[in-house]
Parts: sequence; structure tokens; C-alpha cells
Amino acid sequence: MNSKQRLLSYLRPEKKRMIFIAISVLLFILSQLSTPFLVGSALDAVGGLNEAGQFIVNVDVFKVTLYLILCTVLSFSGAIFAFLFEYQVGLLTQNIIYRLRNDIYKKIHAISVGTLYEKSSGNVLQLEIQDVENVANGLFSVFKQFIQGVLTLLVTLVMMFVVNYLLAILAILLSPISILISRFVAKGTHKYFKSQASLQANLSSLSKEAISNSDLLQSLNGKEDALKRYQEKNEELQQQARVAQFYASLPNPTTRLANNTIYAIIGIVGIIMIGFTPTYPFLMMSIGKLSSFLSYTSQFTKPFNDITSVLSEFETAKYSFQRIHEFFLEEEDIDEGKEKIDGEMKEIRFEHLDFSYTKEQKLIEDFSITIHRGDKVAIVGPTGAGKSTLINLLMRFYDPVKGRITFNGIDTRDISKHDLRENFGMVLQETWIFSGTILENVRYAKPSASDEEVKEACKRAHADTFIQTLPDGYDTLVSSKEGLSEGERQMLTIARVMLLDPDIVILDEATSNVDTRTEKLITDAFDTIMKGKTSIVIAHRLSTIKQADIILVLKDGHIIETGNHLSLMKEKGFYYSMYSSQFEGSAQ
Repeated sequence: MNSKQRLLSYLRPEKKRMIFIAISVLLFILSQLSTPFLVGSALDAVGGLNEAGQFIVNVDVFKVTLYLILCTVLSFSGAIFAFLFEYQVGLLTQNIIYRLRNDIYKKIHAISVGTLYEKSSGNVLQLEIQDVENVANGLFSVFKQFIQGVLTLLVTLVMMFVVNYLLAILAILLSPISILISRFVAKGTHKYFKSQASLQANLSSLSKEAISNSDLLQSLNGKEDALKRYQEKNEELQQQARVAQFYASLPNPTTRLANNTIYAIIGIVGIIMIGFTPTYPFLMMSIGKLSSFLSYTSQFTKPFNDITSVLSEFETAKYSFQRIHEFFLEEEDIDEGKEKIDGEMKEIRFEHLDFSYTKEQKLIEDFSITIHRGDKVAIVGPTGAGKSTLINLLMRFYDPVKGRITFNGIDTRDISKHDLRENFGMVLQETWIFSGTILENVRYAKPSASDEEVKEACKRAHADTFIQTLPDGYDTLVSSKEGLSEGERQMLTIARVMLLDPDIVILDEATSNVDTRTEKLITDAFDTIMKGKTSIVIAHRLSTIKQADIILVLKDGHIIETGNHLSLMKEKGFYYSMYSSQFEGSAQ
């Protein structure tokens, strides 16, 4: 599907509304363009030139009255049709944008985690907010001004031939001047607006990163450096925007100049024709007809102004929709698994696993391990050893390049991702709290849970104590940055896992943001909930994994040591040196 076909897919459900819009705008244009003809006819009903070229007053009261009444009726009906037209165009635009926003949000959740990681969050936000807004403005302008302009052009052309075919032919011969100017300017506009949109996405990404990490920037005294980088990008965008705006400002005045020139030429020729009409009747020109024709000349050139005035918005919308279209073309998360895990998760097996994020840099090679139900497995190692990557593979955020992972003997690629992930509960080092009440945040893991179940989970996570001190207790509104400390947010994410009660619990340094006393309470709570269940812990503080049944020591994607805490300490290998350095560091 190309971008045009995708746009048509959004327009197709609005077929009836578009027909109604077309009828409304046509009736509005007919009402509007009938008025000059009636006014011209009324002027001719007042009098005209005789053979000697003198103006003779000969008022036909009935005709003048009739024409004026018709003008009044058409003015009122035109206003009604204009309202219906603009209102329906607004509804059409909002309906399309509503579906487009929904589809973008669905796509964000449909693509793989790996693909999403490759894109900056600022770029995705630019798609969802600014690009969608650009498309909305472009659609409204196209349906309102462009379509109205084209229909006005066609109806005006018909009316011009009705009034005087000779002047109509002259107007057509002169009209390419406006068209050529419009096309020339449009070519330059597209290139610069495309560059401007790209720079806007980069600036949004930079701003998003600074806002998200404002505490870190301030702690490192990096505000001046961040401001300098932002200003440099902003200046680059400003320069590009100036060039784009220069080209965007050209169409209207240049086409107006051309149109005014055409108007003057038509007026001069029309006056000459009036003078020669008594001698050459085939010229069929009168004062009333010239008045009507000059009005139509203005109407005939006005659509060119309307069309060219929306060129900048159209080009911005076109590029924004192209960016959205390219995002939709991103490969979605493949889930061909049909198998389901019946009963409990008894065994997890990694079999000769190879994996790398890029072909150039290998990460995990020939990795094999068997984890039985109830095992408490700790994964340790230096940064970049592949600890978090193993979790990503377990959750099927990525699939192995070689080898396989099995659950109860079934290859993970044969298990549906939804069914697979239902067996996991994760507590990561980075907490995720959305804007809502504490009750809603904890219940997110299990929407069907009752209030009592949520509160019980919070008690087991030792979160109930601080929740009771909050102004509205469990109904207190919180967000990712407001209302709670980092440690309290972590305790709520732990409560989610308590509520979910999964077969496998994954902890990525889950107690790193709580004090020593709370860490002990949470560790005890985990020991209780994980009895008879499998747990996988990524640990940086090795003192937290002394009770692990299996400790996997990773380095450069390979298991270099395996055992429990005591056996690994006796070996005095890599684990021993890591533990000793942490112990000595804490002692100092």
C-alpha cells in the first residue's frame, strides 16, 4: 500500500459525507455566482446604449425588482449552504484524524520492542502530535479551499461563456500565467518544508530528552551545554524555516499580481466591445454584461489565489503524511505461535543460543542453561555482558539468531506471545507509573481484581503503610513524576506483581531505589510469594542474591561461572573479585 492508497483508505468511510459536502459547496457556489449575473441583468433592465452610443434610461421595474429579490434569496440560501459545507468539512477532518491517531497508537504497540528502541521517543511523539496536526490542517484546507476553488473555477467558466463567449475565451488564454507561476513556486516549497519537518522532529527529540532527564542535567551542571545544543538546533531550524516561509509567501502575491493584470486586460477589452457592439452586434456586450463578466473575472482568478494560498499547508501535510505512512510500513511484531502452555511452567531451557542486535557485533554465543520450576536464578556480570538481553529473549521482545528457548519443551516461537507473557511478572529498575489513582496503577496488572485484592497486594509489598499516609489513600492521584518518591513508585510496581501472582518473576535490580529497611521487607515478601515459583534476578548489588539457587556469571555474552554464592566464592574467580570489590567499596 502506497501513501495515496492509505489516504484513500481513510477517505473511503466518509464517502457519504463527501458527497454531501460536494452538493453543499456546489449549491453555495451556484448561489454565490448567480448574483453577478442577476445584478448585470438588473443594470441592463435599467437602460442601455442606442445606435448613436448614447445611454438611454428605460427602467423595467418588474425585471429590476425580480432580479433584486432573487439576489436576496440566493444570498441567504448561499449562507446556509456555506455553513453546512464548512461544518461538514470540519467533521470529515476530525473523523479522519481520530482514526489516524488511533491507528498510530495501535501501530506503536504492534511493532516490535526492538524497532521501537531504534526510534527516538521525540520522533514518535512528533508523528503522533505534530504530524497528525499538520495532516488535519492540510485536509481542512484541501477540502475547504482547494475543492471550493476548483468548483468555483468550473462554474465561473460556465457563467462566463453564458455572459460572453469571446471574453471567456480571452480569459482562458490568459489564465496559464497564474498556473505557471503556481507550479514554479510549488517546486521550491516542497523541498524546504520537507527539510523543516525533519529538523522539527530532531528538535522535539532533543527537548524530550532534556525534560525527561532534567534532574540528571542539573546534578551534572549540564544545563548550559544542553541549552547550547538546543539553541544550535533551534537556529538551524529557524534558518530553514525562514527559507521555507519565503517560498511559502511567494504564491499569493505573485498570482494576485498576475490576476490583477488579467482583470485589467479583460476590462479594457470589454469597454472597447461595448463601444463597437452597436456596429458589430455579434460582440453582444453591454454595461450590465461587462459588470457581470468583471465580477466573474475576479471569481475566476480568485480560485488560483485560494489554491496557491494552501500550497504551504498542503506540502507540510503531504510530508507529514508520508512520515506517518513510512511509520505504518514498519514491520510489526511477528507472532506466529499457536501453542499454549498447559498447566504450570515446569522447565525453561536455553539451547545453544546465539544472539546479536546487529550483525557486526556479536553479543551472546552458544548459551545453554536449564532452569527448573522453583529455581531462584541470579544473572550477574559487568555492563554489556548480556544480562538484560536474556530477559528480552525470554519475553520474546527479540528472537534468537540461532538456537532456541523452550518452555515445557515447546519452542517459544511456537507459543503465542500473549500466552507466553501471561506467565511473567516483571519489576524493572525503571518504574512505570501512569497518571491516575494508586488503586488504578496497581490494578493495571489485573483489571478484574477487586479493591480488597489490590490492597492485600500492597500490604504484601509493604506499600500500604505509606499509602495510608497520603491525603486520599488509595484514591490519591499520582503520576510518573509527581506525588511519590522513587522508592514508593518502585513499591507500587512490586505490588502489581504481587497482585498478578505469575509463574515466573523477573526482577531487574528491583530494590535498588528503596532504603535498607524497606529492601529487607520487600525481599522477605518476595521470598514468600516466590516459593514454588521460578524467579530470575538481574543483580548489580551482589549482596541481594546470596540465597539464589543458581548464579550465572556472564561476561561478553558467555557463561563463565555457574554455582551458588558459597561455591562461587570458594572458586575465587570472576564472581569472587566482583563481590569483593563491592564489599570493599561499601566498607570504605
